[in-house]
Amino acid sequence: MGNIKKRVGLPYGLGACHTIEMGDYAIEGHVPFEALNRLFDERPDIDGIGLAGMPIGTPGMPGSRHEEWNVYQFRNGEADPCMTL
Repeated sequence: MGNIKKRVGLPYGLGACHTIEMGDYAIEGHVPFEALNRLFDERPDIDGIGLAGMPIGTPGMPGSRHEEWNVYQFRNGEADPCMTL
């Protein structure tokens, strides 16, 4: 998995348990649908988006939400905040 994360340009330290490629983008972790919809509606010039770690309550994770989810966007190994849900 490390080679895949490196190939898609994922910034070091912002990984999660899953990395997929959808169209021209890499998606890292349990990214909420709202962020995916925004990504494919706006189609920004980035490598992908992610949600670091495995936050409780995100899609695919059990339990109730306990905190805000900070989705980041990344390009060329650098991350910037994208949205908070």
